[in-house]
Amino acid sequence: MKTSSRTMLAVWLLILLAGTAAAQTDDTPVQADQTATATSSRGPGQSLPFGVRAGYTSWNGIDQFHFGGHVNLGELFPNVEFTPGFELGLGNDLTLLTINGDVTYNFTELVERPWKFYAGGSLSLNYLNPKVGGSDTDLGLSALVGGAKQFTNGHEGLAEIRIGILDSPDFKLTFGYTLF
Repeated sequence: MKTSSRTMLAVWLLILLAGTAAAQTDDTPVQADQTATATSSRGPGQSLPFGVRAGYTSWNGIDQFHFGGHVNLGELFPNVEFTPGFELGLGNDLTLLTINGDVTYNFTELVERPWKFYAGGSLSLNYLNPKVGGSDTDLGLSALVGGAKQFTNGHEGLAEIRIGILDSPDFKLTFGYTLF
């Protein structure tokens, strides 16, 4: 059990470090026709958008409340974002810790700022710890769809539905808010 916790911590740190390196931008001037794609880029000294999230999880007849955080590491390609996160699910005598590596596509052709509609997938590490019995760690796969609205203060609110495909919770409904 201690080895699984250490492994999950190491994976989470690697995701954050790799994502931080990938999200660094250069100082190339932005052309007028590049404005639409440059709006999600961060310049030197700007912080990564970190947010909190909470919601409902259902998995094999087990209902839980989950909460956690996420960080938007920026675009991998135009309209394709990488947003790793973690969630802790509590309830029904089971603790579920999930580390997600979300890759999403923003449908900019369907909606305009301040709204955002996205869909994608996630590779996750799921650590289950029941009150009775042994713990288990699974690598999971899920699909997700969501919407977000950017507020005038620069923060963003989101609502998201996640469906488990392989060794992941069957259903998650999540609401979140980006703090920075």
